[in-house]
Formats: sequence, structure tokens, C-alpha cells
Amino acid sequence: MSVCVFIAGKSAACLAGLLFSLSWTHSIEKTKWIEHWQVQNEQLVLQETFVKGSGAGIDPAPTAVLDNGWYRWKPLQAVELSSLSLANSELTPDNWMLCALDSVTRETGECIDFAKFEDRGVESFTIKPCP
Repeated sequence: MSVCVFIAGKSAACLAGLLFSLSWTHSIEKTKWIEHWQVQNEQLVLQETFVKGSGAGIDPAPTAVLDNGWYRWKPLQAVELSSLSLANSELTPDNWMLCALDSVTRETGECIDFAKFEDRGVESFTIKPCP
């Protein structure tokens, strides 16, 4: 199984594996945000969230732990989605980054930097599992 980025309904890039991270910088607070997702039963399942600080629109969960400047928490209820829809925003200082994660060490592997799609005038992306 893998996870793929779709633009206008067509596959634009894919990463092999069942575990991946999605990261970006919050448009107002300029704070780094990372989510770990797993592909299970053709669904995207949120595993854990990491946020570097807090502020407007960034409210760590009540169960969040502050670890080396990062708030870290797991969802209280399962978050399972068939796909994730993302907007391309000029307000964020960097682009979306989708990276494969090692299932044991959680170290980052191959990544897709959404900056590679800038020259296409893309306004939105969809991420979903692919066989």
C-alpha cells in the first residue's frame, strides 16, 4: 500500500509505505505542525500530532505533553478519513511536506515537497491511500 497526492483527480506523486508524516507551518503563528498518519483498511488514520508552540488557532489537546518545545498528543477518538484535502496558500511560509516514516524508528524517509507543484498553479491537493 502507499499514499498518493492527487491534483484535479489525477495521481501526481506517491510514497510507498503505511506510515507517513504531513507537515506544514501555521499561516498566522508561523508555528511548525506535524501529523503522523497510518494507512489502515484503505483509510488514513491519525496517529499523533506535534506542534511547536501554541497560539491563535493552535490549541493543543488537553492530553498534550510538552516535550522539547513540542506539544505532542494522540487523538482521544479515532480519526479515520478516506482522503485529506489540502489548500495551497500563499500565506504559509513554506509548503506542505509529505514524508514516509519508518514503522519502527519513525525516522523520515522519502518525501514529497509540494513546492514541486507550484509551477502548475495548483490550488488544492488530495491525499489518499493507493494500492
